Amino acid sequence: MARVSRTIIGFFGRVNAGKSTAMNLLTRQPTSLVDAAPGTTADVRDALMEIHALGPCKILDTAGLDEGAGLGEKKRQKTLAALEECDLVALVVDPRQAFLSGRRDVEAFVAREALRLGKNLAVLLNLRADDAPPAAVRDFCLAVLPPDAGIPVLEIDLADDARAGALSEFLAAASPAAARATTLLPFLQDRGVVLLHIPMDEETPSGRLLRPQEMAMESLLRRGVPVALYRTDLHRARHRGSDERAAERGRFVAFLDALAAAEGVQLVLTDSQAVDVMDAWVPADIPLTTFSVMMIHATSGGDLSLFARGAGALDALRAGDRVLIAEACNHDRIAEDIGTVQLPRKLKERVPGIVIEHAFGGVFPAPEELRRYAVVIHCGGCMIHEQKLRARVLRLAAAGVPVTNYGLALAWYEGPDALRRVLAPWRG
Repeated sequence: MARVSRTIIGFFGRVNAGKSTAMNLLTRQPTSLVDAAPGTTADVRDALMEIHALGPCKILDTAGLDEGAGLGEKKRQKTLAALEECDLVALVVDPRQAFLSGRRDVEAFVAREALRLGKNLAVLLNLRADDAPPAAVRDFCLAVLPPDAGIPVLEIDLADDARAGALSEFLAAASPAAARATTLLPFLQDRGVVLLHIPMDEETPSGRLLRPQEMAMESLLRRGVPVALYRTDLHRARHRGSDERAAERGRFVAFLDALAAAEGVQLVLTDSQAVDVMDAWVPADIPLTTFSVMMIHATSGGDLSLFARGAGALDALRAGDRVLIAEACNHDRIAEDIGTVQLPRKLKERVPGIVIEHAFGGVFPAPEELRRYAVVIHCGGCMIHEQKLRARVLRLAAAGVPVTNYGLALAWYEGPDALRRVLAPWRG
């Protein structure tokens, strides 16, 4: 199924400023727990909704950035990670709370980070309908904003249910225009078959295909591009016995030839773990790439250059270097899992003595932790949204660490010709 692109809006600020109240007002339901006790929000909470003027959205409620002892620092790190992923940072300020404290460091920090990261920023001054603060109070709070930056500000009683419409309209107007989703395979023509090579193995889920395979099929069918599916037995394809190997190759080549004779084949799209087999079996005049490369191209907004350069960094690996393999989905890893078995084995075969570490799911190291890695190898990112991948790429850039992708790393292992081949379709 196609992935839904969502605008991500997050509420940020100090403890008890009204972030959870804003979340509940916008979603019109008790999504977040609201209480006068400081630190009620223990983790980032999210809600999916549709804002008619904006489209599909993901709304984040975060912990206060000024919470002190106990879990405060861990909550702070989760909040900062959420800020990295937002399209719109909504700074929630209780004007009297801020003015009476005599401090505005939290508000200044949120504004500074949002602008540094290129996020849209908006301010919600949370005050009761009958409580118009003196100009000095308002000016004190808004002094954290750059002058003449045109940052939108809304004075609103977030506890007033009647103001839900005003809040959603304000946030929609302050958000960036929804980005157009990147086409999965933008270089394809209307004519010519695309062959999806799907070597199902022990990790293939029961009753369905993997998400990149489903997404590719849906995209091709919607565009009217002819599509065919084929399963190779990789054990037979790599069998030490030449008869087994030749029989499996002959079966595939006969199928490919039949497609070529009928419609012509404009692309073979393969699972990354089979790039060695497909590079040898698919004629050089038929383009070849992988599902993983397709996904990282789409999730990164259509720019593979960073990941292609990162593949080149694999050539510089030496014994003792640390490599992080980052996989964004959660599943129990069995048999010949690509991230935990195949990639580590092939990397260590090519560069003995390297140290392999892993990050799974939503966990990704902070910039200061990333600096210990010589390179990061990321999955295709099919289970995370574009904003999360962008946030990870920004962290890597801040740390000065090259990044590549599963599909590119496995092609690199097969040699420079294989790497050039899987990249070629994306380079026009």
